[in-house]
Amino acid sequence: MVLRKPKPIDQNLRKITIQYKIQVTGVYKTYLLGTTAVPALRGIDLNIKPGEFLGLMGPSGCGKTTLLNLIGGLDYPTRGKIFLDNRDMSLLSENQLADLRRDNIGYVFQFYNLLPLLTALENVMIPLHFQGTLSRRARKRKAMELLKLVKLDERSHHTPSELSGGEQQRVAIARAFANDPSIVLLDEPTGDLDSKTGIEILNLLRDLNRKGATFVSATHDAAVSEYCTRIIHIIDGKIVKGLEVSGLKETDEMREARLSLQAEYKERCERKILEFIRTEKSQNILEIRITKIKDSINEEILKNLPMYFDDLVSELIEKEEIPGKIKSGVLYLEKTNNVLEG
Repeated sequence: MVLRKPKPIDQNLRKITIQYKIQVTGVYKTYLLGTTAVPALRGIDLNIKPGEFLGLMGPSGCGKTTLLNLIGGLDYPTRGKIFLDNRDMSLLSENQLADLRRDNIGYVFQFYNLLPLLTALENVMIPLHFQGTLSRRARKRKAMELLKLVKLDERSHHTPSELSGGEQQRVAIARAFANDPSIVLLDEPTGDLDSKTGIEILNLLRDLNRKGATFVSATHDAAVSEYCTRIIHIIDGKIVKGLEVSGLKETDEMREARLSLQAEYKERCERKILEFIRTEKSQNILEIRITKIKDSINEEILKNLPMYFDDLVSELIEKEEIPGKIKSGVLYLEKTNNVLEG
């Protein structure tokens, strides 16, 4: 028998590059109702890059929530594979799956799933308790920081029954971020909210997504599509392309009204920005932090903007309405340009 010398391992193969945060390959899910097999997913192939805000859209019962639960390790596919960070979830034990959910995945449920006898602060502290790496004082401090992030720190000692639907959803979002997850799964994040509160929640989620986590949202609310980086349409357990999905929450009239309102707030914000910069320039202030400009804008205007505040300032610069440039979060105004003079 002749022994062959093994080929040297290609060094490039040693480096595993995570091109996709989530990979769903040939996934089927079938439920049994008595002796009847009911297919929920019928061959899903999907790749999600790190940092995406992906929307899973379609009418009720199309399989959105089922796919979300499979990605989150709350259920198992009947057939197919799901990979998180190149890890095959089907090869993980129950304990490993529990650790994965605890340390890497945040959940925002449609009906909040807050514990009714606990305060907002205590609800946010729950994931930190199970993680077991922080002292009680540190857990409380971090939970308060998260409530402040969603602008609910003044309601921290209220129970869910003392909070509005939008406030409860904010608590649920803060709780989802307690363990600094790299993946956040949202099931109908605006499903039980009025349109105004829903837009506020979407603006909050958009800003949180920008901090780096990968978002996957299951929804039948067409307004969500304006905030996602990519939309996947699902009908009858299959991904469909080139089709308008019927049965969505937002009508053409509602969309027209929403976009008109957002355009109005954008215009108001632009005026406020230019007024603020004009005042600063009149005092020979030529270097202004973007956060300082943002702090001068009314909270209601900021909550209803159709885009990131920083991007709006950049757009004004591109349109030559602001003479300057942005670098490292600072606006540097030109000395001689008089575009801002009113």
